[in-house]
Amino acid sequence: MATASELITAALREGNLLPVGTTPTTAEQTEALVRLNSYIAQLFGILIGENLADWLVPVPQRTATVAANYPQLPYPIDAGDQAFPFASDLDSNIWPYPPENSRLIVAVTDDTTVWFPEAPNDGARMGFVATPEMTATLTLDGNGRSIESAATKDLTSADTGRVWFYRADLGDWKHVTTLALTDTPILPADFDDLLITGLSIRLSPRYGQDPRPGTLNTYKDLMKQAKTRYRQSGNTIYKSNEIPRSLQSYVTGRWMW
Repeated sequence: MATASELITAALREGNLLPVGTTPTTAEQTEALVRLNSYIAQLFGILIGENLADWLVPVPQRTATVAANYPQLPYPIDAGDQAFPFASDLDSNIWPYPPENSRLIVAVTDDTTVWFPEAPNDGARMGFVATPEMTATLTLDGNGRSIESAATKDLTSADTGRVWFYRADLGDWKHVTTLALTDTPILPADFDDLLITGLSIRLSPRYGQDPRPGTLNTYKDLMKQAKTRYRQSGNTIYKSNEIPRSLQSYVTGRWMW
């Protein structure tokens, strides 16, 4: 994978915005790096992949007799309602196992472990947000995969806003960070040209030029490939009575009434 600096130089050359054999100035690199980080941030959940959906850790107590249905319905086990066999499950059996493309909204007051999806799709994402109630450590378990190259990852409230991107080729949840010039993006090298052409398109107007037709065509072709590779296999929010007991093990997604 090319570094951010190498991608910037290639993007400027792609649009003939930089003479061959020369390097960008500091000002050009600074401007292009901002646009590159902005473009990568827009890729996930907007152009490719799927938006994150909130997943409460732990699920707060629901005491109302109606609408107390996330993630369980308020029906007792002996209600005889065969349409909702999952009503016997307890919240405590579900919330430690969020599905992929979840944003963990964490309010733990005791050290707690949450398991990442056991079979994530390539390009799946997970996020973490600490609420003011979070006073303990949240341990994320990779559930057979690694998280930032380790089996587990400990988080405190200071880590709020963290997001991970799953690289199936590495079996690792990569931390999504703002790139410095010497950093490499989290996407595999297969998509270097996607970032190069995408950045070139965004930089061209700043140099008073329109993107070249060849650049636009290459970008469109690579974007189709990226969308295909990182298409998630199911909806994270779906409406159905056919809810399995484990939202993680049997379906890709979650249910909301």
